[in-house]
Amino acid sequence: MNFEETGYPEKWLELFSPAVREKSRFMALAGAVLDQTAEMMTLIRQGFPEAYALDTAAGMQLDALGVLMNAPRTKPLIPDETYRMLLRARMAAHRWDGTNESLAGVLEEALPGQNARMIDQLDGSVSCRMDGEVPDGLTLRDLFPVPAGIRIREE
Repeated sequence: MNFEETGYPEKWLELFSPAVREKSRFMALAGAVLDQTAEMMTLIRQGFPEAYALDTAAGMQLDALGVLMNAPRTKPLIPDETYRMLLRARMAAHRWDGTNESLAGVLEEALPGQNARMIDQLDGSVSCRMDGEVPDGLTLRDLFPVPAGIRIREE
């Protein structure tokens, strides 16, 4: 049940059995707990979306996003911006359908403004290039959606 949909907290308190509803001290305690829960839910709704958004998360919040994406920060000294770039690339790679036609959009999403290109050499390798430098601590394989077993040729 959603708090807002049920007329919180009165509707929630009505869910207790009639025998318990007659206990004024118990109901007062239950009402206090539900009030605390409502305050926490409000704080979560207000703070979490921004704190855990990829563009605004920092430090521990960014680490939590990385764990959720199965890309934990392996080197603690990697700056947040570099780690954010890795997570953005990881997200884009997971959305890629593997076709050359959709690759340009995936690379733009993964590496915005970097003019990233990946060309299939049709020999079990791909050529990868981007305008910017690969940040310290990352490799082209970290940033480009290269399938397993495919070699990378740097251009």
